[in-house]
Amino acid sequence: MDRLVEQFSEIGRLQTVLVHRPDVEVAQIMPDFFDEMLLDDMPHVPLAQADHDVFAETMRKNGAAVLYLSDLFCESVAEESVRHAYVEDYITASRVKGETVKQAVREYLCPLAPEALFRAVSRGILRRDLDFFKPTPIPLAVGDPYPFVVDPMPNMYFTRDVAISIGTGMLISTMSMHSRERETLFIRYIHDHHPLFQAHEVPLWSDTALGYGIEGGDVLILSDKVLAIGCGERTSIAAVECLANRVFAHGYERILVFNNPRSRTFMHLDVLCTMVDHDTFLTHPCIYEKQFDVYELTGRPGRLQISLTTDPVDKIFARALGLPSVRFIEMGGGDPIIAAREHWNMGSNSLTLSPGHIITYDRNDVTNNLLVKAGIRVETVPGGELCRGRGGPRCMSMPLKRERL
Repeated sequence: MDRLVEQFSEIGRLQTVLVHRPDVEVAQIMPDFFDEMLLDDMPHVPLAQADHDVFAETMRKNGAAVLYLSDLFCESVAEESVRHAYVEDYITASRVKGETVKQAVREYLCPLAPEALFRAVSRGILRRDLDFFKPTPIPLAVGDPYPFVVDPMPNMYFTRDVAISIGTGMLISTMSMHSRERETLFIRYIHDHHPLFQAHEVPLWSDTALGYGIEGGDVLILSDKVLAIGCGERTSIAAVECLANRVFAHGYERILVFNNPRSRTFMHLDVLCTMVDHDTFLTHPCIYEKQFDVYELTGRPGRLQISLTTDPVDKIFARALGLPSVRFIEMGGGDPIIAAREHWNMGSNSLTLSPGHIITYDRNDVTNNLLVKAGIRVETVPGGELCRGRGGPRCMSMPLKRERL
């Protein structure tokens, strides 16, 4: 049976992947509002687009079908009734304040064709966009230096965070930060309305109705039996429990729970650790040194058990994978200054194309050289602009299908 979604590892040959090319939404970033938009810098859009095109082409030339979020969403809302339903969900998810403002947003968005709708909601809704609505809504008649009625979505090109394929199903994330909540609506409408998804049965292991924070960047698919999930700033243990009750009924047997520090530096597990070969991991020093607790979640649906493990992380991974040992390639090679610099540039956030073959950012030259010396085939893509959004190649990709090992 040919499946649209099938991912039982981090390293099986990449066959289909979902991405978003950064666009007008990134151009809306303002330094005064970095915190609200979860950013530290402003990528230059034309260069970021050119770099992203190199990233996409690198995946294509290695045999992956590259699908674009904008295309799938526009095809999903081709019918007017579906677009109008999306607008209502968007208004709710955006927490638009004031009934007259909601009506103005509704009248602004509903007449738009799919492509224009995607562009409008991505770039955010400015106060001046609603000048056509008369009389002026009371909340907009009062002066406010903040230009947006609804914020832009400049983090959209990190498609990994909003959903992840697990086995033959999908997890649609419950985003922990309000500024990213609306991004999941794109995935929900694609899942529910796109012809590709309608032609294939793709169960949801978790979705935004869950209510507990969980994001795709925290989930590593180690095998067809084992997941590793980071619990920290963006993912809660309550969400992991709910997910375990779902996937343990479909073949999974173990979840390694990493109790990450609650900070932006350690926002997702995949900025600390990625799997690059059958027995090899690229890691931040905090993983190598086990600077936080790791738990093992086992059992069966409704009767889960969790225990703290005192073993080193390499032994935990080896046991979970049924291997005598695994090896760690430490980002920065043990030099704390290099590790800090290359972590800022997403040095351990690699995307595996096939076992022992990965994509990384070109600017992390020390770590890239260590990988090559360890026998890993490394394809680099320009990262000078893309990494300003605080994400790497794994963050920018949501694999739908990988070859089963």
